[in-house]
Amino acid sequence: MIEVQMVARMVRRGLWSAPLLGAALLLWGGPLYAWSGVAGLGMALLNLWLSARLIGGVADRNPQLLMAVGLATFVLGLILVTCIALALNAMNLVFFPVTGVSLIGSHLVLVLWEASGGPGDGPALTSKSRTSTRRPTVRS
Repeated sequence: MIEVQMVARMVRRGLWSAPLLGAALLLWGGPLYAWSGVAGLGMALLNLWLSARLIGGVADRNPQLLMAVGLATFVLGLILVTCIALALNAMNLVFFPVTGVSLIGSHLVLVLWEASGGPGDGPALTSKSRTSTRRPTVRS
């Protein structure tokens, strides 16, 4: 499943960046900020992994349901992340603004990093492997 391979690369990048995020937030706001930021990153990684497993499984078995499962996965991930965030906030384990910004920011950065084929351990498309969007010329 290509989706699982993509998320595996995103998880590796996220795990690599977690200590950097934690250290930066530790210096900026202390241990609560560091834990809150790393918790947000962890929730983003969990959401990406769950989505890849569900969408990848459906894409392989029944591609006609892909749109419905994509929407259901979005809603399920949103509910799961919200429940986890509310539980952590209710137990006063996180500072919610830092967790929210970290969750959204890390999700955006990881997805864009994967989409760009940027530096990392994943196979980026080379110019020879990309399909051309030019219309072929017809000679008569």
